[in-house]
Amino acid sequence: MIPSHTWFARPLQERAAWFENFALQFGAVGLSLGFTAGEITGVQNDNETVQFLAAAATELDAFVEAVRQFRIIITEGAIGEPTPAFPANPALVPPAPAVATGIFERLDDLVKRIRVAPAYTKEIGALLGIIPAAKPSAPEQELKPVIKASDSTGGFSFSVDVTRLGMPAYKIQIQRQGSSTWQDAAFATTNPCNVVVTPTSPGQPERILVRAILMKNNEQVGVPSDPTYVTINP
Repeated sequence: MIPSHTWFARPLQERAAWFENFALQFGAVGLSLGFTAGEITGVQNDNETVQFLAAAATELDAFVEAVRQFRIIITEGAIGEPTPAFPANPALVPPAPAVATGIFERLDDLVKRIRVAPAYTKEIGALLGIIPAAKPSAPEQELKPVIKASDSTGGFSFSVDVTRLGMPAYKIQIQRQGSSTWQDAAFATTNPCNVVVTPTSPGQPERILVRAILMKNNEQVGVPSDPTYVTINP
């Protein structure tokens, strides 16, 4: 498992930097939060392994690049040019004693326990780096509504619920079978929206595609919803 990205970094090197700070600060406040010396030592050991893995990744990346450069020179260089030495193998020695599998799961469980400790405060959370960041809002150009449409029960009409994602209005578009053109069918500012469609063949049921587009100041916002089929009935 991987802890929540709202407080735990994504790239390995950033995770290592985060873990280094967490282990340092937990060593200072762990006892006051009710944790044992053994648990604090366990975090220090896990941190040493994370630091080793991050450093090893950097060293291995450098080794791979050095081998690539060696290959290019030895194969594409001109006759008579100096022959390079093959890069030295990385000397990687993991810390001892080896920690058990499950560093991230242990960390996630520990953070949950820290947050409910009687002595826990927001200041301690900030010190440890475990306060979840607010999820950033998607930019307007990326907003995509979700629709839920109900088949018609008669009158060549159907109803649609649209997640507006903070936008004041939306429009419903339809696409008929055999066509690739979307037609505006309704505009709404509340849910549900009742849509009446003029049938292609009067008196006959018709299956159509339906989608929604968010609107703001009479302009389209974001991208259309995924389309869904609806059958309209007389």
